[in-house]
Amino acid sequence: MLTDMKLVPHRHFGMPGSIQKHTMVYTIVLAMTLTAFFDLSRIAALGAIFYLLMDIAIHWGLLRHLKEKVKANAVIVVSAIALDVVVLIAFIAIKLRSDQLVIWAAAAGLSLIVGFEYLFLRRTMSNQGASG
Repeated sequence: MLTDMKLVPHRHFGMPGSIQKHTMVYTIVLAMTLTAFFDLSRIAALGAIFYLLMDIAIHWGLLRHLKEKVKANAVIVVSAIALDVVVLIAFIAIKLRSDQLVIWAAAAGLSLIVGFEYLFLRRTMSNQGASG
């Protein structure tokens, strides 16, 4: 869906098949890479951090852009964001004491994702402005 909306990049890299099959291949390659560098508990910790950040971002987007359209209760959405933030801060505090590599890897991963997405969207928007 995000690929169809031109919000995330997609390349075929010469592979046949649909975007769904390509995404599966990308996921497998990412999982193999993580497995090569981290044990299962570190991979789970990274997943928890990224999940909480994604959940906060989705709730924030709902609050900012879709609240009236879907008739969302702002108190519930803000409560969900607040609880996610509390859990994320507690989790990061624990990991900072026990396994800082997870925090550094999460920060690096988040920086890469945000940076590449920013560059992709900037390029995509400037190309759309030039052609439309």
